[in-house]
Amino acid sequence: FNRMTGSDVLAKDMLFATLDPTMRQVTLTNGLQVILSDTVGFISDLPTQLVASFRATLEEVTAADVVVHVRNIAHAETHAQLENVEDILDDLGIEDDTPKIELWNQIDLVPDGDREALENQAARRDDVFLTSAITGQGVEAFQDVLKAILTPETREEELRIDFSDGKSRAWLFEHTEVLAEDAKEDGIYLRVKWSDIQARRYEKFSQGQG
Repeated sequence: FNRMTGSDVLAKDMLFATLDPTMRQVTLTNGLQVILSDTVGFISDLPTQLVASFRATLEEVTAADVVVHVRNIAHAETHAQLENVEDILDDLGIEDDTPKIELWNQIDLVPDGDREALENQAARRDDVFLTSAITGQGVEAFQDVLKAILTPETREEELRIDFSDGKSRAWLFEHTEVLAEDAKEDGIYLRVKWSDIQARRYEKFSQGQG
């Protein structure tokens, strides 16, 4: 987070070092402006009385266009930590079509022999990048994929909604590019420009309203 944003957000290997999401605006090399949200760390076996509080701070994840899991790949328990994070993401109800990326960070701390094995594993996956926040290794390649994900192909489509369906209209204006709006006898017609992911999310939203 600090490497990409030029910030100096507290980064320590300790529980409760950060308790609130931290957000910064970043302009990628193609000019696209994005918001990076650094959530609190995911913790296994939370006491019951703290679960609700932590869930509230993690709700930012459910609205993300891309979920980036920054793993300490040099940690002895990195695989157990991965399972814990995946369980929490499932509990939060992250959409199946939300792109997910793993950054295997702190690769500079991994011994050479083990590093080669990790490089071979990462090379076989499109959603994994070996990175070092200290040296900058892998960060540029990660940003290139981030740009590709966040600038997907879009298409125009005309939708009809009922006059009484203000929630759907508000959703479309908030989450898509509305090119035109026309009120006719049988409802409101909207011409929107959106991606396949946005279309699927709107479909799920509409089903929830029905």
